[in-house]
Amino acid sequence: MDNSLKASIEALIRAKRGFEFEALISEIHLIQYGSDGFQPTRERKDDGAEGIILSSKTVIAAYGPDAYDEKRFLKKVNDDFDDFLNKWAAENPNWKMHYNGSLAPEQIRISETLKSKAASKQITVNIILVKGVDQIMQLVEEEFSNKQQRQLATYLGVAKELIIFDHIRSIIDDLIRGIEIDPENIRYDLKIDIEEKINLNYTPEDAILASEEYQDFVVNGTLKKIWGILSTYENEEINSLKMRIKREFNNLTGTFKDKLNRLTESYLNKYSSGQDDDFEYFTRALLVYSFEQCMIGDKIKSEEKQAP
Repeated sequence: MDNSLKASIEALIRAKRGFEFEALISEIHLIQYGSDGFQPTRERKDDGAEGIILSSKTVIAAYGPDAYDEKRFLKKVNDDFDDFLNKWAAENPNWKMHYNGSLAPEQIRISETLKSKAASKQITVNIILVKGVDQIMQLVEEEFSNKQQRQLATYLGVAKELIIFDHIRSIIDDLIRGIEIDPENIRYDLKIDIEEKINLNYTPEDAILASEEYQDFVVNGTLKKIWGILSTYENEEINSLKMRIKREFNNLTGTFKDKLNRLTESYLNKYSSGQDDDFEYFTRALLVYSFEQCMIGDKIKSEEKQAP
């Protein structure tokens, strides 16, 4: 996950209070487990629980105060745990409490006190955890897919540009992963006649629209943004990206236009959480950039001369 996206998600989680934080914790688990794997409870009368992870029989609780107060924190945790012991523990022997701030050592150690309480009542509880925002972010980073991370970011209202940039990075990271490095290095400074290249790869009718699409990406700075994202990668990683896109493009059949459309759709379906015009736009821009930089498509004579 991109650092800017991570920071924005964390700040927005910390800003949630009361019922909004409780709803967020339910949403996080719905994203992770789906509606068949996580059962939310009623919003107003939840008996100390926001929901249950069905596979692990874990009861999820949440507490999002306006500010930390030790007495109130301890009371809330103990009250919710008592509700858990009385109403949930017999069938769901695991309990996790989520808090909208960072945990101090004494807050973390409260789990031991709760274990003693359960033991004194001869109630078996296998897992007792109190999680703060740091632990929630660890969950999001380590256990969520890129698509799930972007679902959470969208729910929180993260700036669309940050989500889209992370989307493009996830495509690039996945395409790079597991590809053997080729000694050939990609050249980003090739000077080509883009109109000649478009006319070589498109029919006369399609070339007009392709040229307009390319100019749109240039004028609004989209190709420059793609270049900015790629510039953070090492040359060998860029070369792996080139080889992967080139291979997947060449495995398709049809005209250049058909192959470009199908590869755009393939990446969009794989990496986005649904139809989204902005995601489609930037996914398309990545492939148009690949075309401009000679990764895909028939080469014009000037490209062939500059190729190593």
